[in-house]
Amino acid sequence: MSSEEKARLRLSVNPEVLDYIEEIKEEQNLSFNGDAVSFLVADYQRLKKEQWSLNYVAEVVSKNLHETLKEELTRIRLGTNNTDRNTQIITEVLNGMLINDNVEGLVTSDVMEAEGITSAKNVVQERIENKRQKRVEWEVSRQK
Repeated sequence: MSSEEKARLRLSVNPEVLDYIEEIKEEQNLSFNGDAVSFLVADYQRLKKEQWSLNYVAEVVSKNLHETLKEELTRIRLGTNNTDRNTQIITEVLNGMLINDNVEGLVTSDVMEAEGITSAKNVVQERIENKRQKRVEWEVSRQK
């Protein structure tokens, strides 16, 4: 059927639906109930397409977000694993040194810190800052 052709349809509706059809006729300057029903069907079809589009967009965004988070979480997990491994190695080395030197008690770093520890902290802090700066620069270049 073309947009000018019409099919006859006999309907029985409850009074609320009829009131709504009359309201649509007034709002849309329509003369006939059939035109109001056609308007409602067309509007329903449009909304259905929009809903599908919104669902599609939500799905695509969700997948992209999942991939991005997956990459970031993998980086965090690998970094954590590396840190844990290094901590265990340092703990084992330190334990061996303490046993080898027959150390009974310890002076903690909040009481006194060796010059070598202070120097090592500074080197590590500088290394972290340099890596952070390189990562920021890489992310900025990636966005361009």
